Amino acid sequence: MQRITSKQRYSAIGVVAIIIVATFLLRMHSNANENTSSVQPVKIVIAREADKNMPLEISGFVRGESRADIAPMASGRILRIFKHEGELVKKGDVLATIDANVSDAQLAAASSSVDALSKTLDDSKKYYNQLVDQAKNDSSSNSEATKSAKRGRDLQIQAAKDQLIAAQGALGIAQAGRNNSTLIAPFAGTITTVYGREGGFANFSMPLVSISTQNSKEIETYVSATDGRNITVGTIATMQTSNGQPVSSVITAVSAGSDTQSLKTLLRIHIDDVSNTIYLGDFLHGQILIPRSQEAVSIPRNAIVSRGGDQIVFVVNDKNIAKEQSIKTSSEHSGLIDVTEGLVANQKIVTEGQQYLINGSATKPYESN
Repeated sequence: MQRITSKQRYSAIGVVAIIIVATFLLRMHSNANENTSSVQPVKIVIAREADKNMPLEISGFVRGESRADIAPMASGRILRIFKHEGELVKKGDVLATIDANVSDAQLAAASSSVDALSKTLDDSKKYYNQLVDQAKNDSSSNSEATKSAKRGRDLQIQAAKDQLIAAQGALGIAQAGRNNSTLIAPFAGTITTVYGREGGFANFSMPLVSISTQNSKEIETYVSATDGRNITVGTIATMQTSNGQPVSSVITAVSAGSDTQSLKTLLRIHIDDVSNTIYLGDFLHGQILIPRSQEAVSIPRNAIVSRGGDQIVFVVNDKNIAKEQSIKTSSEHSGLIDVTEGLVANQKIVTEGQQYLINGSATKPYESN
């Protein structure tokens, strides 16, 4: 039996390897020819120039244009709460009463102090006037002694006056606290919040009841400082309720500057609710149109592909050859993306079939309906 030498064995292995590599290269070449010759059907849209005005989304809760937080001028126990959240009130209606015992004691003490200091002031005037007169009549005294007596009199009387003024101020505060033991509605409206309960404790100057007008409504919302500079009073806002009911509204105030922490600008939007179908606390959303800061074209969101963190689209030329193109985007509205760099109007943009494309792919485009 003839033995196979090592040289013959390695030669056979080399031949087999060459055959395998050749077969692989031929298959790759065949696939490349097939890919080159295949035409990929893709859906396209025509990029269009973006509108000169762009919509800005806004939203907020309905509030009364006139609002007030009613607070007692003295701390005490809450005796009665006469009106509750959601109730309508008239101007002058009693909202709540506070236990005024503490205020009564303060009032009595302040009144006694004023009376005492008033008497002290009168007595001081009489006493020091007598000292001045005595200095004038004393033959041994000179003009300098008289002047000194007058200065002493004036200083003592002024000190007594200062004490009386302070006591009168304390009396005024006590009287105000006594008068505010009954909380009164300053205008007609709706009770939006009650912060306490009967038997609880009401703190001095802390809101106990909030009231808001019902017939004059608005929402307050915030926008970026950049957008705020493009909004003016009188701009129409297109709003709607959560169930789609349209609501006419207009911008009534734009804050002069932005909040230093949030860098947002406050907007006040008047709600035209002639039919009285909008209620305090309702949530409204909508948009206003503001001038576009730079030119752009609009394309559908599904046209954009992310490649390594970059945004790209495929553009089809007049020979239906696809080309990969990097873009920069800004805002989105109604399913459209505004592209500020990388595209121009009237270009053909692929919206379906991008996953099968590379630069130079032949396509068979058809437009979206």
